[in-house]
Amino acid sequence: MDDLLNASRLVTIVNEEGLHLRPATLFLQLARRFQSRIEVVKDHNRVDGKTEALQLIALGAQMGDQVVLHASGPDAEEAVAALAALIAGKFRADPAPNQITAED
Repeated sequence: MDDLLNASRLVTIVNEEGLHLRPATLFLQLARRFQSRIEVVKDHNRVDGKTEALQLIALGAQMGDQVVLHASGPDAEEAVAALAALIAGKFRADPAPNQITAED
């Protein structure tokens, strides 16, 4: 059964401002493009990566901090890859269009 796949990746926040409102909003917008459930984990705190920006901001992730991206669902690998690229690209609005694929 390929319906529920899992993917995780440890990423480092590289933008100077950390995970504040604009990056959190961009993260949510991208995460919501995927069917998979997405969670972001920092230390012992786990938040839904698709619900609201304030939950992501509450993680307090600053430049140099590491977070774990976890996805479970049919497009888990693609979701984690795209979100990791967004973080690595310092939260630019469209970090890596070639990383986001959809089969219609």
